[in-house]
Amino acid sequence: MPDLRPLEDVTAELSAAEAAVADVEHALTRIDAGDYGTCEVCREPMPDAVLETVPASRTCARHGPELGPLR
Repeated sequence: MPDLRPLEDVTAELSAAEAAVADVEHALTRIDAGDYGTCEVCREPMPDAVLETVPASRTCARHGPELGPLR
């Protein structure tokens, strides 16, 4: 059976998936560089809880929107 969802919905899902892949690739690059787990703004180590919640986090809760209500 063909997928009959509106093209806008499929495009939005594809964009979100591409962004997620880019975030993971960035995190892998940071692992290779040896700076994974540090905030890209203040360079301080991020708490494990941040990385467990959003493993591809680029910033700590103080400097980024990724954690929303957990800040």
